[in-house]
Amino acid sequence: MDVEMQIPTEGAKELDLFMPVWTPGSYLVREYSRNIIKIEAEDSEGRDLDIVKTGKNRWHLDSGDGETVSVRYRLFCREINVRANWVESDFAVINGAPTFLSVVDDFQRPYVVTVELPEGWERTCSPLDPAGAKDRYLAPDYDTLVDSPLVAGSPQVDRFEVDGVSHFLVTLGGGDVWDNPRAARNVQHLVEAQRDFWGHLPYEKPYYFFNLLTGSRGGLEHRQSLVMTADRWYSKNRGGIRSWLSLVSHEFFHVWNGKRLRPVELGPFEYEHENYCPSLWVVEGITSYYQHVLLARAGYNTNDQYLGALSGSIAGTQRTPGRLVQSLSESSFDAWIKAYRRDENSVNALFSYYSGGAVAGFLIDAEIQRVSSGKASLDDVLREAYRRFSGEHGYTESEFISLASEVAGENLGPWFNRLVRQPGDFDYQPALDWFGLEFEKPKSSTNSGFFPVPEEPVDNPKGWLGASTSGSGGIVTVTSVPSNTPAAAAGLCVDDEIIAIDRSRVDEKQLKRIVGLLGPGKEVEVLVSRRGLLRTLKVTLGEEPRETWRLRFRSDMSDEQKARVGKWLGSDGGNQMN
Repeated sequence: MDVEMQIPTEGAKELDLFMPVWTPGSYLVREYSRNIIKIEAEDSEGRDLDIVKTGKNRWHLDSGDGETVSVRYRLFCREINVRANWVESDFAVINGAPTFLSVVDDFQRPYVVTVELPEGWERTCSPLDPAGAKDRYLAPDYDTLVDSPLVAGSPQVDRFEVDGVSHFLVTLGGGDVWDNPRAARNVQHLVEAQRDFWGHLPYEKPYYFFNLLTGSRGGLEHRQSLVMTADRWYSKNRGGIRSWLSLVSHEFFHVWNGKRLRPVELGPFEYEHENYCPSLWVVEGITSYYQHVLLARAGYNTNDQYLGALSGSIAGTQRTPGRLVQSLSESSFDAWIKAYRRDENSVNALFSYYSGGAVAGFLIDAEIQRVSSGKASLDDVLREAYRRFSGEHGYTESEFISLASEVAGENLGPWFNRLVRQPGDFDYQPALDWFGLEFEKPKSSTNSGFFPVPEEPVDNPKGWLGASTSGSGGIVTVTSVPSNTPAAAAGLCVDDEIIAIDRSRVDEKQLKRIVGLLGPGKEVEVLVSRRGLLRTLKVTLGEEPRETWRLRFRSDMSDEQKARVGKWLGSDGGNQMN
């Protein structure tokens, strides 16, 4: 992609330019300047100007005596995800941060963007204001420019209105499979449900849903749009549409929680360095909680389906040893150096502010309801937070916690400290008791009723090594060693090749079968190759934890508990699909 900038010099003899190193909403320094292939400059008379690179993402320019200078650069664009640029023969996805240079410390000037389309391309779509001509747009400042993605080509576009505001579902890659009008009808209903939750739409300009059907799954929120990647085959059945809508629900909830109601650390943005923030568990975790709650309230999920989604988050939390090492506040703050740079030890050291934050959102909601005797909920906290902190102000983590205490009518500070500021296990019982829920009991590891003769022996519990492995061509390689497992206790390491158990050669299928048959408590010799050297480790096999962390409604729910669930999740629907 070729980009040309026309910069008014305003009398300046020298200019310093920069390119952002990250995209708001995706907390990792990504070094976008690495995609610049060449860069050059000239004055208004067409004379070449010296442009010198002074840092990884900065350039110095002697601008001369002209009123304007032109800077031209070519970008390599081949990352088909929600935060980068992808250009191919029939479409382009263009994001602001990896595309637009700017004069250093001059973010308030307006920007006019004109797109020159290749032959055969039909249109561009962007939340930027039109600027009087086809494919020409106006951004009032640099923040708006960076926050406004653009799609070009011949996309499927369907429009709907909510409260008199136009919304556009813009889809690339649907082929003959994706039903865009059907998807748009369902998005409209979801927009209306979230509008009802917050009490208003916080914008009057058109809103864009950019739907890139690449086969992957991801999303990124913007102030006046969202970008998501998904699978075109989602539209072929109700379960697929429901999965797709859960992603829409998450990213659209950020219109309020994240883009307008934000932590103080997330605006104004520092585009050249990390913006550390301890409150991503509010921005992303609570949003992850409500993405499924609001699908239930909108009638897309039954209550049991919602419990399935919540159970998945709880199971992921409980099976992550990192929850005992890293708090949600620490996880949020360290997102820049850990969350997007996972390695084989991440399971032992990291706690996701997404799934862990979603579980925390459930517990916070239940606790506010419990201590207020049902008079308040997390719904009320978010709406009041929006009234107080949206716009220029922002909130600190402590201010959000204090507001939750105020709405609940009780000091929840110590409770929040244990929940989000200290690592450790969550206490689920008060929330379960409030809503009339329970975890399903693990199935017995012994045979129950299979053998017709009572004297017949029962199956013993299966042995468990605890390490994750991958297999190829008969070679078994260790990929992860969670803490507090037999593998960790014995010193098994990532990248160890497991050759034999008690002198019996194993492949991946045999490994699991033999370990299972040997049973818990059995000490075995594991022959491994570590960097080409053979060694034998003694491992005492354990029994795999059998908790599913699967929630269900108790059979003896009281009428009061049933009423609480109805208020929480709405009527038990699941039939709203258009």
